[in-house]
Amino acid sequence: MISPFKGSFRVTCERGWRNIFGKREYHKGLDLVGIDDTTVYAVGDGNVSVLYETNGFGKYVRQTLADGRRIYYAHLDEIYVKSGKSVKAGESIGKMGATGKVTGAHLHLELRPKGVTNESLDICEYTGIVNKRAQYCAETKNRFSYDDIVEELMVLGIVTKENMVSWELMLSGRAQLKCEYVRTLLKRCCEKISKLENERKT
Repeated sequence: MISPFKGSFRVTCERGWRNIFGKREYHKGLDLVGIDDTTVYAVGDGNVSVLYETNGFGKYVRQTLADGRRIYYAHLDEIYVKSGKSVKAGESIGKMGATGKVTGAHLHLELRPKGVTNESLDICEYTGIVNKRAQYCAETKNRFSYDDIVEELMVLGIVTKENMVSWELMLSGRAQLKCEYVRTLLKRCCEKISKLENERKT
């Protein structure tokens, strides 16, 4: 998951059809509320533009990705970046607010395709945030690196150098995830856990 907040946050309005201000309309993005922190962080890499609408988005930042797609961070109370600046994912861009046409303080996060103003893309697919009203927690930094975990799996005999190459390709999206690999990994994990449990009992 790529989150615009650190720590816990809540999805308050999903992407899709809804009734708002007395009429039915398609909500093109996600409405999110930061719980632990109201600082808004970039979810992609790209140049930014600082904009303002009296109605609609209020104070907002538009970030243009390398492929031309645009991410909108709307209803901000404060903006920490300047137009033309290159901002990377994880850098702070502003503070959640209630500017523009809103019913309360939140962040409207939206993804649009290159060169098209009125259409939108699935921001949930891009970020991995579930399109459902609920509370979530942004990923925190792991205590152990990927290499540490791989090394431990090899030491335990759960994976080998040979099949690790296949895992690398699948995890990076360069090869299709195969069910037999998942079954094998789970089976070996269960066998190892069972063996360790038996050794502990004796």
